[in-house]
Amino acid sequence: MKELIIISLGDNTLQSMTKQIKRYLGDEVIIRGYSIEKGVEATFKDKIVLLTGAPILSHVSKQVQEAKKIIIARRALSYRHIEKIFMLKEKTNILLVNDTKESCYETIEQLKGHGFQSLTFSPYYPGIKSYSSCSIAITPGESRFVPPEIQEVIDIGNRQIDITTITEIMSELNVLKKAGMLASSEFVSEIIDLTKYLSTINQKLDHSNLLLTTIFDKFPKALLFCDEQGNVTYSNEKMKWIFEGNILLNVNVKDLFGSEFDVSTAPHYEEEVFHLKNNTYIVSVDKVENEEEVICYLIELENYDTFKYVDKVISSKINSSKFRARYHFTHLHTRNEKMNKMIQLAKRMARRNAVILIQGESGTGKELLAQAIHNESSRSDQPFVPVNFAALSPSILESELFGYEEGAFTGAKKGGKRGLFEEANCGTIFMDEIGEAPLDLQVKLLRVIQEGEIRRVGGNHQVPVDIRIIAATNQDLVSKIIDGSFRKDLYYRLNVLPLQTVALRERREDILPLVHHYFNLFSQQDVYHVNEYVDKETMDFLTHHPWPGNVRELVNVVEYMVSMKNPGQKISLEDLPAYFMSEWEKDKQLKEPYYVKKSISEEDHVLLIIYQKFGIGRRRIVEELMEKGLSIGEGKVKSIVNVLREKGWIEVNRGVRGCMVSEKGKQQAKKIMAQLPSYGGSQ
Repeated sequence: MKELIIISLGDNTLQSMTKQIKRYLGDEVIIRGYSIEKGVEATFKDKIVLLTGAPILSHVSKQVQEAKKIIIARRALSYRHIEKIFMLKEKTNILLVNDTKESCYETIEQLKGHGFQSLTFSPYYPGIKSYSSCSIAITPGESRFVPPEIQEVIDIGNRQIDITTITEIMSELNVLKKAGMLASSEFVSEIIDLTKYLSTINQKLDHSNLLLTTIFDKFPKALLFCDEQGNVTYSNEKMKWIFEGNILLNVNVKDLFGSEFDVSTAPHYEEEVFHLKNNTYIVSVDKVENEEEVICYLIELENYDTFKYVDKVISSKINSSKFRARYHFTHLHTRNEKMNKMIQLAKRMARRNAVILIQGESGTGKELLAQAIHNESSRSDQPFVPVNFAALSPSILESELFGYEEGAFTGAKKGGKRGLFEEANCGTIFMDEIGEAPLDLQVKLLRVIQEGEIRRVGGNHQVPVDIRIIAATNQDLVSKIIDGSFRKDLYYRLNVLPLQTVALRERREDILPLVHHYFNLFSQQDVYHVNEYVDKETMDFLTHHPWPGNVRELVNVVEYMVSMKNPGQKISLEDLPAYFMSEWEKDKQLKEPYYVKKSISEEDHVLLIIYQKFGIGRRRIVEELMEKGLSIGEGKVKSIVNVLREKGWIEVNRGVRGCMVSEKGKQQAKKIMAQLPSYGGSQ
């Protein structure tokens, strides 16, 4: 009977290798095993000896010197036990534990050859004098040698004899022909098992990738991953929607966000307001890193309107007081230069304590501006008390403002009542529609401003108050002074720091962002583009509308559109509210409905404006065009005027009435008017 001798360093390795060899050789060969740790006394003359490692030869050189053949086993790692290694982070420090120094280094090289080059390995074996401090150890079946301080042990199992060594053993034993097929079958079976194992892992990865992709696509923010150079590696569906469905691979973030955008300055992008493709977002950049290096960068974009809505809900719950200013200058976003100058002026005024008079058309956000000024001031943690003089009847205005004593009049509360001036003590009182204040009340308001004291209705003593006054009106107070309905001395007391709001038609570049904002607010969902809701013709209509009701009118129109929108359909011109359309058509200042603007040239518009005036300057022409919803700069108007003069249709002189229509121009204007009877009539 043929015989094979196996000699290993330890008994554990011996049993593992004996079991493997028997699986291949079956009953054709008698296998006898010996381990160095138990001692090897026998000699193996004329025997075939398999050593589990080269270092063993030095221990049994006498016993095997007359052996027929000495085979040094070549060993491979088992794939069945290395899955945990894949879970380790790159550059993790690992203690590789084995029974000898040589086997340690051999196992390290095999692990690196299997693709684990990113891990940092240090050897550990019995008798080693010093070793690296690690929290994780990897061992091929020699866990008994692991130092006690190690926190985590990954046992990858005993290394197996590879197929080349198996073939050599069979050849020496002269059983290759008979047992080779079984060994080959076993080897192929292992390959199939490995293939199944890898397939299972791939299926798990595919499932995980699908799960992660679904999570990222359902995430409420737009997400984008990129490397340190800014090259995009992944983006979710919301990010793709922002960039109109483009596949965002093989592009750099600078191509998307502008040349100034630098992911390496990630700490500077933390909930920053960012304008992109006519929309406003909150952008954050986070570094995804381990202990030693940056793996990638995560860029998050959040719809600014959603951000503000959540902030508003949270703030309203925290600040439940009825005298709390909700709005800050951060709520005032604009792309208009005139509006920006007004905001900067308001911020400077907020630092002072003087009276502010806000003047402007209805719907331009005077109270929002007043709240922002209050929150920017040193009184921001004190009450903000609004009072609308147009909303309260003259009979109760005085008692509301100044309060009253018990028994001051029929129906007065027991114990009296504090007035709004007292409620605003140490804070700000906002007197809206101040132009509606009755004359007799104006005298008392003047005294409050001058003396800083109030007297309750029915009371006989003065109550000192420390208040900041902000007044607002949409009326021409100078005209009211002339007609005697407003006191001149009160006007000058109020007009210490005058502030003029900007009408919406003067900041047309803000119309689209405002529409976008209120779509998000009223639909309570993320609308990343206005064109999700509105067709281009309607959006153009809204952009050129004069908005006599300003932002308040815009809010009403957007709420109507959101309420009336049919699912799956965009809003068209026919879906706008009837009163909105009729207001456009009946506005005498416009002199034309919307469709007329589309049917005649800018040159015709300028000629008709000059025709309807008894002389007009270029600046006034620009203003008239603006009222018609046409934004044409003074430089371009100058060019058009020169063209009209060359055609002989107008005469140009100096002064505010420099442009006059000629007889030839009148004939041309009448031709245009004949085609457009609704434009506004003739001279």
